[in-house]
Amino acid sequence: MEARAEFKYLRIPDRKIRVVMELVKGKKVDIAMTALKFTNKRGSDIVTKLLKSAIANITAKTGVNIENLYIKTAYANQGPVFKKLHARAMGRSAVIKRKFCHASIIVSDEFKAESKKTKVDSAKEAVKKNVKEARVKIAEQEKAKK
Repeated sequence: MEARAEFKYLRIPDRKIRVVMELVKGKKVDIAMTALKFTNKRGSDIVTKLLKSAIANITAKTGVNIENLYIKTAYANQGPVFKKLHARAMGRSAVIKRKFCHASIIVSDEFKAESKKTKVDSAKEAVKKNVKEARVKIAEQEKAKK
């Protein structure tokens, strides 16, 4: 079972909160809460509130033990950009961009380690398999000659 918590229109850029999200992704909830408590980043308080909300959502749905919960995914996407003008020299102006973000956490009681296989890894495995097959064929040919 899994539960989700979202926080929209946060007044913090997504790149700043994403650093904290990557810190807790895939960890147990109690370990993540401890890590967030001692993280000296601006987004750690926001992610803590978000995590507590996700925990409350899953315990309201089902009577799941909190010790068995894992953070399945945690991500932050870019939201709207608030633009305002700032006066500069000689009557000119410059734009100040205040970025917003949308953050989400999904908590689950089933832990599944996601393997991230790249094309390079799968190609290496295919080459190793081909080499083994070639060695077997060569050995068979040598036996047939004798």
